Amino acid sequence: MTSEQQSARIITIYKAPQKGKGQKLLKEGFQTVDFPYNPPYIDGNCYFAGPNDRSIAEEFNQSYREGILEIVIDQLSYDHYFRQFEYRYDEKDNRERIELIVPWNLFPILNQFPRILKLR
Repeated sequence: MTSEQQSARIITIYKAPQKGKGQKLLKEGFQTVDFPYNPPYIDGNCYFAGPNDRSIAEEFNQSYREGILEIVIDQLSYDHYFRQFEYRYDEKDNRERIELIVPWNLFPILNQFPRILKLR
């Protein structure tokens, strides 16, 4: 696959924002103040349902009820910046589900990509 073809491919990651944070994350993006670092309980990272599978975010949204924030990233950028932070979350319906854990220092890069908040 050429780099042009890879750039044209799109990866979508999904976040179920905590109560009261949906519109803030949509408008202002991801800020370190919203994801504090306070070990051992709070690690400063932002957790997403991995590429093109919103099932984990849907589960969290059942509690938070803020909708699901979708971030659209071109394949080349995703592979370069984010793929290394993919982790196995669990398996459901005979399919492995991936969680993406984005560290705070990549928030400025993450904020460059389009976001949409879907309430359903």
